[in-house]
Amino acid sequence: MADIDEVVDVWEEYFKTVPDWEKLVEGVEPKETGCGPVYELSNPIDRPNESFAIADMRGMTETEPHKHINDEVEIYFVLQGFGKIAIGGEMRDIAPGDSIVTPPDTVHITYPEKDLVLGVVNTPPFKADNYIVTPAPKK
Repeated sequence: MADIDEVVDVWEEYFKTVPDWEKLVEGVEPKETGCGPVYELSNPIDRPNESFAIADMRGMTETEPHKHINDEVEIYFVLQGFGKIAIGGEMRDIAPGDSIVTPPDTVHITYPEKDLVLGVVNTPPFKADNYIVTPAPKK
């Protein structure tokens, strides 16, 4: 398994070089998902054990509760906007510049509040078969 602190550090440095996430997704057709439109992008840095996407959660009130199995870690980088995220039942506020690590097999749900867009990195790389929709957590 990857050193998650290193993964976060490397991607935080990458996102500092991205002045406009919308330029990254130009010409890319988004997939409609339970987390809003998701733009699956080529990995822009030499990190073969990680996948990269942009999740546009603007206009959503909450995402589909889900978890990732088979040791897949999901890391969110808040590119713009504000919201809350519940990870394993623990709620926290999120804002631009934040990075949020969700361990494998941990249910998480995001509550976008204002113009939320996330950079999403999965390690190992995202596989649809590892994405498991779960019942909504009790509020």
